[in-house]
Amino acid sequence: MKNTTIVLLIVFVGVLSLLLYSQTAALREQRRQVQEMNAKLESISKTTSLDLQGKCAKQAQEAFKLRYPERASFENHYNTKLDKCFMQVAYVDKYGVSVDIIDAFEGKNYAVYTAVFEKGKGSQLALCNVKLPSDAHGEFTKLLPSFETKECVSRSQFDALVNKYYME
Repeated sequence: MKNTTIVLLIVFVGVLSLLLYSQTAALREQRRQVQEMNAKLESISKTTSLDLQGKCAKQAQEAFKLRYPERASFENHYNTKLDKCFMQVAYVDKYGVSVDIIDAFEGKNYAVYTAVFEKGKGSQLALCNVKLPSDAHGEFTKLLPSFETKECVSRSQFDALVNKYYME
């Protein structure tokens, strides 16, 4: 009886060992497949992002040509978190400087900075505000219809807000 119990115990341990080996091999294969799929997904994501950045650049250039004078300049930026294409348009003349953040496809203005030059005083702030996405205090999803407008008091504060919410 004692020998039979020992033999059964050895057989049971052997069967458990085979099951453990089989499960370990299956888990290893699943990990390999997940890594392979993650690599493919990352590759697709990079390709899509580059494609969207290219479309953004093209649209920003077209919108800029239609709306702004020759002395203005622009930069475009595709924001992946917001899934939006923004243009930062800067215009400087003898009267002052103006910087706008605009959706290149929809034409909506999300931020404006304007300073007027005054003789003997240099640049004087005239207008500075940035519309914050309504979920700006949490996770970004997409721009929502309601905005909180943040007033700013300097070009550096304007740039900091724009970089944080639109040009990241």
